Amino acid sequence: MTDGPAPAPSTRPWRLAVLVVASLAFLGIGLLQASRDAPTVDEGVDVSSGVTSLVRHDLRLVPEHPALPKAVAALPALLAQPVVPDTAAYREGDWFDYSDDFIAANARAGTLRPMLVWARSVALLESIACAALIALLAKRAFGADGGLLAALAWLTTPYVVGLSHFAMIDVAFTLAVLGLALLLLRWRESPTLGRAAVLGLGLGGALASRHTGLVLLLVVVGVIAWTLRADVRAAASQVVVAGLVSVVVVWAVYRGLSPSGPPPSVAANFEGIIGAGSDGSAATRLATALPLPLEWRAGFAYLDLTSTARPASLFGRSWDGGRWWYFPASAALKLPLTLVLAVVAGWVVAVRDRQVDRRRLAQAVALPAVALWLLLVGQPLDLGLRLAMPVVALALVGLGALARPARRHRPVAMAVGVLLLVQVAASAVAAPHSLAWTPVPWTPAYRWVSDSNLDAGQALYEVRDWARAHDRPYVALDATRGLDVEGGSRSLDDVRPATVRGWVAVGVTPLMQTRRDDLAWLRGYCPVGTLGGGSVLVYRFTAAPDPAPGPERPVPACIGARASTRGDR
Repeated sequence: MTDGPAPAPSTRPWRLAVLVVASLAFLGIGLLQASRDAPTVDEGVDVSSGVTSLVRHDLRLVPEHPALPKAVAALPALLAQPVVPDTAAYREGDWFDYSDDFIAANARAGTLRPMLVWARSVALLESIACAALIALLAKRAFGADGGLLAALAWLTTPYVVGLSHFAMIDVAFTLAVLGLALLLLRWRESPTLGRAAVLGLGLGGALASRHTGLVLLLVVVGVIAWTLRADVRAAASQVVVAGLVSVVVVWAVYRGLSPSGPPPSVAANFEGIIGAGSDGSAATRLATALPLPLEWRAGFAYLDLTSTARPASLFGRSWDGGRWWYFPASAALKLPLTLVLAVVAGWVVAVRDRQVDRRRLAQAVALPAVALWLLLVGQPLDLGLRLAMPVVALALVGLGALARPARRHRPVAMAVGVLLLVQVAASAVAAPHSLAWTPVPWTPAYRWVSDSNLDAGQALYEVRDWARAHDRPYVALDATRGLDVEGGSRSLDDVRPATVRGWVAVGVTPLMQTRRDDLAWLRGYCPVGTLGGGSVLVYRFTAAPDPAPGPERPVPACIGARASTRGDR
């Protein structure tokens, strides 16, 4: 039995044409949503600190996350001529309060929306670059058709475009992880000292993009040591070279943005954060002992200090802290079922395909994915699938394994065709609320997911317009710092249910997580409408609602009804 025809030459232009068309469609859908959506909860801090770091040549506002992604996104944002206020929060290095000042000042000046669109365009281009790297990784393992299939899956997944049109660090870190995986694969093909140095460049980019890049340092060291285990001296020299280059890259990023480092008062604050983190955490002591910039080490310590059990929700159930199954379950709820099944099938085929260099694929793709996922399992923040986006991207590489059997077996070819049709249809249907979309049978989304799987505050502008058209509605919404709902609305905070009359709009995240106890009564009533693609629920009360707590999972909607009624009895 033959293995079938060899893969078609990778130089055929139709593959590139298909990838370009898919990328342009992705960019168009993403820019449409980037121009419509309000800043997410995290964007305020990321954009304000990134823009200010470029203008002031100062990194006092960026210790929570590494500086590189925010600075890159801020470069085109400067074209909007944003206001960079000099406030007490800036002088004290308080990045959260400064975000309030920055966002409010730019909202008043009319520069907030254009600035966000420019910054978000960077994230969209980074996501397209992710597709290109996925294609290259899959092509090396499974051929050109496999590369194209894997890249198309990324570009047509609604959650990917939903996340990619926000100026946050998740997509940037995913790009860094994919780049490092490709460099690691190239190093495995020819493990020379020069390629170890290039590997260090990729590792430095990952460390400058997210603190969890530290786990990739362990992956790189482990792969080098295992591959060159027969020559201890060569292994040691290459580990040292890759490590030194990565450290130099991080220093170059930080001192390129802030040549003088933080001023004495801010530096003392950072040292205090490092000291407090080191007192209670062995991981912080180890990480802050690395020869990396003070701002980077303070960021790691701060994240470790604040990584405590927080409200989370999935499947209509709520809890505090982390659950080991949260991220795989989030993928099952947010990705089309056909895609999930295809990825699993692809990896099964890859493991059984003798034409695949399984050892290199395991070390360069599977090992980083597993390491990052294990790190997520060990931390207590279940904030949405976005934290696992590098794992999703690496998993999609295995989808390319279906390309070869699709050329030989008609049923497989038909299955791949159905997969692509479902992907394109899902991408079209999800717009312009791609982040809030969930596939059948996980609808309506608010009964299954929350937080950045559905509601990251992006519907603020839509809620504001809705509030203007209604009579002083009550609103509970988790929005970015520095912006209010306005529109004549009233806050639902500290309001007794018995006094509520008229219209109410509530974000799914406060309903299920951040204010779930205070709003428990509301979960017993059916929403009469939704905003933001279902990320905000609309209620109407013509009589005093029952203050008794409702069920943990919100009751089904009664869309179009005159008033909300109690639905849990």
